[in-house]
Amino acid sequence: MRATDPRRPGADRPPLALLIAACAIALGLPTATARAETLGDAIAAAYDNNPGAQAARASTRAAQERVEQSRAAFGPTLTGEAGYVYSWQRSRYRGVTVQQAGSFTPQASLSVDQPLFTFGRLASQRRFAQAGYGASIAQLHAAEQDLMANVIITYAAVLRDRKLVGIAQENLSLLNEQLDQTSARYSSRYATETDLQQTRNRIFSGQAQLELAQGNLEASRNTFRNLTGHYPDDLAPLPQLPPLPVTIADAQDIGAQSSPLVEQARFELAAARARIGQAKGNARPYVSASGTVGMTRPDLQFEDLHQLSAQARVGVTVPFFSAGLLSARIREAQQDADAASQRAEQTSRDVRENIASFWDQLAAARRALPAYARAVAAAQSALDGAREQQLAGQLTSLDVLDTARDLLVSRQAQAQSEAQLFVQHALLLGAMGQLRADAFAPGTPAYDPGGYGPGPFTGLPSGPLVRLIDAPFVDQRFKATPVAIEHDDEAGHVMAPAPAAAQTGVAAP
Repeated sequence: MRATDPRRPGADRPPLALLIAACAIALGLPTATARAETLGDAIAAAYDNNPGAQAARASTRAAQERVEQSRAAFGPTLTGEAGYVYSWQRSRYRGVTVQQAGSFTPQASLSVDQPLFTFGRLASQRRFAQAGYGASIAQLHAAEQDLMANVIITYAAVLRDRKLVGIAQENLSLLNEQLDQTSARYSSRYATETDLQQTRNRIFSGQAQLELAQGNLEASRNTFRNLTGHYPDDLAPLPQLPPLPVTIADAQDIGAQSSPLVEQARFELAAARARIGQAKGNARPYVSASGTVGMTRPDLQFEDLHQLSAQARVGVTVPFFSAGLLSARIREAQQDADAASQRAEQTSRDVRENIASFWDQLAAARRALPAYARAVAAAQSALDGAREQQLAGQLTSLDVLDTARDLLVSRQAQAQSEAQLFVQHALLLGAMGQLRADAFAPGTPAYDPGGYGPGPFTGLPSGPLVRLIDAPFVDQRFKATPVAIEHDDEAGHVMAPAPAAAQTGVAAP
């Protein structure tokens, strides 16, 4: 470090940055405080502002409105109609006009229609809407967990890529030092032209690796901005994740109860069964009551004459024949329900498979990380010894360069393994349905679908009464194909102990 020349003008003056900071403190102005962004901050930003999460919440509110629509179908429908009609009339007898009149006539009518009994058609429609609402909530939870998993993956990727950039820079610096040493030995005729070119070759490769590492870092930063809405600046180290169950059986039991994918499949099966009741109800009678009140002028000759009429009707509509259309729709709904039951089992299998895969991958990553740490220590020791042996003339420059490359590869593998260990832990929690925003950002309240208040139900008391009469006639029966249950009884799935939490940010089971 070069000493300050006391004879240089301004050498005794404080730096400009210090003067600005001192003035800001004296004036009471806010000064920049260095606070690293945490994983909880990133998750909270994505949870509150990500368009994908907002779209999933809007879809849930739309599904809640469909439930309200199915409730309104039980109540009466009131329709008004009004118009101002011009009428013209002429009567002729033996070619002679005997009467002719024309005038504007106001007309108005009011009609009401109330379903009385539908053999479960409307009740099934309401069950279908309720099942769709439940499935939309499960989809919302799945979308939020996917968002949090992606934020965790990207957060770990940014830290990993920054570390890989630093490793590439340190490797390039080491190669430049080696080039200086080789050049000096070449000038003293202790190294050959081949040694010099080999070192330059590794430097060019190191520069290319640094460019690629910086490109990967920028790509990770772009993904971070896409998820959270801002680019990462200074990120805090990876935090400690929630602990895992002791055994894989416990993890799969939690997944079977908490996974939003399993929950969504169950609601989709319920919706498919409700469609059966709806299709069967469409093939049965429909009883309704209706009434109409109207006002018009019946005769153009009497302008002061107005007629008020009223009509009430109770009718039944019976679909006697539809050329097989209604029965085909029933069979279609039954087959859809059969497919939904199979998909529900397949979803359960997929969740169990994901939990088992992430469990085994996490166990392997835990076992591999200490080996990478030992590999880095051994490679560093080998490089130090190789450089000393090169100075003693016992090794060539190529031997030193090969040892430096081994150290580079080991350090890169260690950085990737540390990030992978954290990501696998988070993905396992997600497969179990245990990724929640409040676990990482306690100040972030979970979105409550019930907080959305749809419009008040304005139907007459006839709606609940018709619903009560209609519900017992719902028929959702269908002959399901037997579901082949998969059992997870194979051996293995032993979780390795977690490495130090300070290094990996994960907690042991």
